[in-house]
Amino acid sequence: MIIHRPTFPLYGIIILLSLAAGTIYIYRSLRSAGCRSRDILLYFIMFLPFAIVSGKLYTVITDPSSGNIFTAGLSSYGGLAGTVAAALIFERILPENGNVIKYTVLSLPLIYGLSKTACFFAGCCYGIPYDGPLSVTYPDGLGIPLFPVQLAETAVFLIMFLVCHTLREKRYISHFTLMTVAAAKLLLDFLRYDHVSKLITANQIFSIMLFAAALTAFCIGKRKEPQ
Repeated sequence: MIIHRPTFPLYGIIILLSLAAGTIYIYRSLRSAGCRSRDILLYFIMFLPFAIVSGKLYTVITDPSSGNIFTAGLSSYGGLAGTVAAALIFERILPENGNVIKYTVLSLPLIYGLSKTACFFAGCCYGIPYDGPLSVTYPDGLGIPLFPVQLAETAVFLIMFLVCHTLREKRYISHFTLMTVAAAKLLLDFLRYDHVSKLITANQIFSIMLFAAALTAFCIGKRKEPQ
């Protein structure tokens, strides 16, 4: 399969649609849980800037060649960190909205899964050299057959979203979702081209840290439960 980079801003359009899908999911879920529309809109005022700025900042820190925070692309893990931070702060300010963290975390696989199609068409975050079924070649990029890791990530994370959404009433679903996201990112990163020349990537280091943090929070929560 040969993919030519689009001449119009398809990447930005897909990213915006992915964020829109995530915000719609959060809004509908929080409204069903009894949150007021005013509080949800206030949360979105925090959520979107946190996600975008953090996503760009992570890119600049991990890849200095990407330019400055205005020109750098959005990093999924940076966006995740900013999103979770916004949810934690908002629930601390308005504790009556106790489902903000849960539905924000549940939206992450949806947003990430949809956004990876933008990377596929843009030819970024591409996979390892691979000359087999479904291989993709970017004439404007490396010009060699590659594994379509972006589409693999889309499939994995959309399935993850459906499963986690189905289990949304389970206790500790936020912790389970974050640990699953971290494990999937850790493993899928082995199929990225960046991993060819590196023993471990920045994304994999962050994946391990995220998994450990979610597991620690889960263990602390279980310990605090009444016996």
